[in-house]
Amino acid sequence: MKVLIQAQFILLLAAGAWAGSMKTKITIGEIFQVRLPCNPTTGYMWELKSLDRDIAVPTGDIEFQQSPAKPGMVGVGGNCVLGIKGVKPGKTTAVLVYRRSWEKDPPLKVYKAAIKVLPKK
Repeated sequence: MKVLIQAQFILLLAAGAWAGSMKTKITIGEIFQVRLPCNPTTGYMWELKSLDRDIAVPTGDIEFQQSPAKPGMVGVGGNCVLGIKGVKPGKTTAVLVYRRSWEKDPPLKVYKAAIKVLPKK
């Protein structure tokens, strides 16, 4: 049986650098969902930069879910969603960066999710 833990984060941007973080606990087989605001029409997209895949693995690619909008609207933002599944007891940190893939500049945003995977009960 798969259990889905979902967390949504409201991000406040300040001028210049930004970083966000959170902590969560999941059991082996459980899926934790990271949901971060994004707008791919700007060229920026969240990217999974690091994760100890011996402890937890992504369940697929980061997916964009557009916010509700009037028909015909373009450039509408939404959320980027990534599922992370616990596979072995231990601790890891998922590091996600918000950047344009073709630019060499530092990421616009960095988000860290500290994940503790517990054995099944």
